[in-house]
Amino acid sequence: MSVQMQRRLFTVQEYHLMGEAGILGEDDRVELIEGEIVQMAAIGTRHASSVKRLIAVFSDLERRRAIIGAQDPIQLTERTEPQPDVVLLQPRADYYATAHPVPSEVLLLVEVSDSTVGFDRDVKVPNYARSGIQEVWLWDLDVNCLEVYRAPTANGYTSLKKFERGETVAPLAFPEFEVSVDFILG
Repeated sequence: MSVQMQRRLFTVQEYHLMGEAGILGEDDRVELIEGEIVQMAAIGTRHASSVKRLIAVFSDLERRRAIIGAQDPIQLTERTEPQPDVVLLQPRADYYATAHPVPSEVLLLVEVSDSTVGFDRDVKVPNYARSGIQEVWLWDLDVNCLEVYRAPTANGYTSLKKFERGETVAPLAFPEFEVSVDFILG
């Protein structure tokens, strides 16, 4: 006789209550993906360096044009709250003190991937598309390539372009602002 086990999926509200109750600590590297609490990989030095480089590049944008977030939560749905590496957010007077950003406030979302590239590409990017985030950059450090996803639909992004060393790319929200692939990859 076969018994099918059911998973207990959590909401963002329950996930936050676990943090408040001390079940999840501030130092726990976890995020909520489709109702499941997923442990995040340790951040290696190359990954951390790439995130710092992205922050340095995006810091050149005027403060009135975007708020930079680094490894902060974005609430995609009632059951999904990932912590992408870098986001450019629409300016808000409270700097998101009253609520985590939602997809309509995300101008650009960036994931830097080395050991998690499969999970980021196959799980997180489709979630970003379903939630309507207009542009996602996936830095694949294993192959030194930037994947740029645009035009979200319920079934994924309809546009994917790859950029390699020697090339530059500009976010949709800031077409005049070019980013060097070489600089980010180091």
